[in-house]
Order: sequence, then C-alpha cells, then structure tokens
Amino acid sequence: MALMKLSDYYPNHTKDLFDGHDITNFSVYANDSDHNDQDKVGSVEGVMVDEKDGRFRYFIVDTGFWVLGKKVLLPVGVARLDYDRERIYVAGLTKDQVENLPEFNDDLRIDNDYEERVRSSYRPLISGPTIAQPPAGAAYDYMQEPYLYNQNDPAFRSYEQRLRDRRATQASRF
Repeated sequence: MALMKLSDYYPNHTKDLFDGHDITNFSVYANDSDHNDQDKVGSVEGVMVDEKDGRFRYFIVDTGFWVLGKKVLLPVGVARLDYDRERIYVAGLTKDQVENLPEFNDDLRIDNDYEERVRSSYRPLISGPTIAQPPAGAAYDYMQEPYLYNQNDPAFRSYEQRLRDRRATQASRF
C-alpha cells in the first residue's frame, strides 16, 4: 500500500478536482459528539492518496502551535467536511489523542506498522464494532475498516472519483 501526497500524485488537483477550492488550509476542529464545543487542532496541509487505486486515505494535518507544530495523519472517514466554512470536524477527538498520534513528516516511510499506530489512535472515536489489528504478517486492506477510510461526503467522493478517472485516462494514453 504505497501512499503519496495528492500534490505529487496529481499536481493540478486544486484546479481540476476541487473546482478551484483548495482543501489544503481547511481548518481542522475537534468537537464533541453534539458538535457544540470546538477546538481548532490545526489545518490541512495535504492529502495522502493510495497510489494503487487513487483513493484518498488521509488528511495531513499540521497542528501548528496547538501541539507544538506536529504533523499527523487523519483518516478521511472520521472527518466531516464543511466547504462553506472551509473546516473539517472530527467528533470526539481530544487534544490528548492528537498529542499521542504518531508524528508524520515528508521523509517518513509509511508502512503497515506506522499506519496501524495511526488507526489504533482513531478507533476509539468510532461508535460500533471495530476490527482488531490483523495478525502479524497479514496484509491490511483499507476495506476492512470503512469507518476510517470511506468519506461519506458526496462532493469529496466526487473529487476522488474524478481523480481516479483522470489518472485512468492518463494511463491509457501511454
């Protein structure tokens, strides 16, 4: 499961995919389950894309001064997007959870162990059944945990599909 930044995977993503909206710089807010209390935890710096199938997997969040400038990954499925306010909300997320998330940086090799540390940090936010870590050596499939990786926002899913369609068109030309 090779992941890469959307800006590297498809450099014209803001113009072609997001209808001129740049999802980077959206503010990220942790909020309670009733969406009443909101704490800004950072801003979106980028999106990680599965190189194999073109699906959006994570937002790269720069926590700024909130957690000493740390960057972390946020699975797209736990986010609720608000395009009008240019915000992403994550219900149930706390400052302690963000502080304990594995740090992300551009030089990091994202392997299954790293991703499992990220996933295990977000599973407590999910209401309902979740899966346990796959057995050692077993391949992980993002479809095992749709609550982490399936974004239900129609516009976001449309952007993802357009990316996949454009990449398929480019690949068929060569």
